Amino acid sequence: MESGGPEDRLLTWNKVRDVTGLSRSTAWRLQRLGDFPEPVRISVNRVGWWESELTAWKETRKSRKSRRPMSLTAPRAPKLIESARSARPGIDRPLSEVSRQSQEVPPSSAAMSERRPRPRKRHVSADQIDFGF
Repeated sequence: MESGGPEDRLLTWNKVRDVTGLSRSTAWRLQRLGDFPEPVRISVNRVGWWESELTAWKETRKSRKSRRPMSLTAPRAPKLIESARSARPGIDRPLSEVSRQSQEVPPSSAAMSERRPRPRKRHVSADQIDFGF
């Protein structure tokens, strides 16, 4: 049966979902890859799919069952994050620079105690218990 022939009919998305079992977003991704029939514009805000094209698509899927399923997206390359720990002496930086960083003194506890506590945002009434949170 040719698509758009006298015996063919246009199916709405609800019927397409019942026939294929796919979600709308999966069907859209497969359309972008060229692996799902394109919709036909019926009116300004309405599309449909030819039943014959969906039947042919299902037949091609049956013959692919033995093969590995096609990935919808290409795998991403891993991102390498630059940090002090990831730098290796002799490759990224010279050894003298790495040893200088390890000799740096961490901030003293006196500097930490200079911090003032954050001011309270709301006042506690006298009849409430203040737990100091």
